[in-house]
Amino acid sequence: MKNKLLLGVGVAVGYVLGSRSGRAAYDKLKARAAGIWDSKPVQDKVSVATEAIKEKAPEVADQLGEAARRAGTVIGSAMHREGTTGSGSQTPRTPPASGAAGELGDDHIPAHSTHPETTNLGTSDEAGSKG
Repeated sequence: MKNKLLLGVGVAVGYVLGSRSGRAAYDKLKARAAGIWDSKPVQDKVSVATEAIKEKAPEVADQLGEAARRAGTVIGSAMHREGTTGSGSQTPRTPPASGAAGELGDDHIPAHSTHPETTNLGTSDEAGSKG
């Protein structure tokens, strides 16, 4: 019992002394980091980076919107295929007539498209079919 009490007191003393010196080291490190962050060279780089982000933000937003549209096309195409190849309880849908935009709209690009604005989204092998 005496050993456990001695161990507990030792842990408590170590914690108190360690936290005091640890806190002082932390405060010193925090002050150094704040001094570096507030320095002129760092703030100049932050300003340059902020301006670059502001300039690129609309372009990135457009790219993300296009990627989301393509992802929706791929998911919709996959869901359509799953719905037509299921357990047989569903009747397969017929594709729209040649030249008709159908229900997907004029800007629809299928997931398997070779359209120059699309990229391979993992729906086919990158080298094309090796038939």
